[in-house]
Amino acid sequence: MAYCGIAQAQSASAVDSSSTAEREAYARLPVCTLSADGQHLAVQPCRTAPARVPMPRRPVPQRIDPLPDTRLAPSTPLPVLSPLSRDRAMLPALAPAAPAIGMPAPVVAPSMPRALNNCTAGGCNDAAGGRLNNAAPGMVITPQGQVCSHNGVWIQC
Repeated sequence: MAYCGIAQAQSASAVDSSSTAEREAYARLPVCTLSADGQHLAVQPCRTAPARVPMPRRPVPQRIDPLPDTRLAPSTPLPVLSPLSRDRAMLPALAPAAPAIGMPAPVVAPSMPRALNNCTAGGCNDAAGGRLNNAAPGMVITPQGQVCSHNGVWIQC
């Protein structure tokens, strides 16, 4: 055991002496520089240049983009109107009503959901026996042309 420890100590000192010799030989080499054409090293072998302390910062031009012009247009004060003149002033702003071409469709509130029977790929029959044809997914069209929502076995127009 003691012999093994002595051998390790001797080999460690040999490595230290060889590494110090290598370090000294490396330190004697000239610092690497480029040749005049900038394509090759001027002298080979060479060593890297030591780092500067403190390391200088590389110059980078500061780029500041201008912000867009966001100034608001000067506001003009609104005229003060009396209640009577205010109502008259609003009349010209209203657009004239378009002439009626036909009778407008009455606005109908949604109906209560109804149950469907006998659904196929083309459509379904309602409880009264009327045929409802499939339209878009989840939609059916009644015989009167009304579009209704279809959810499972229920329909709501």
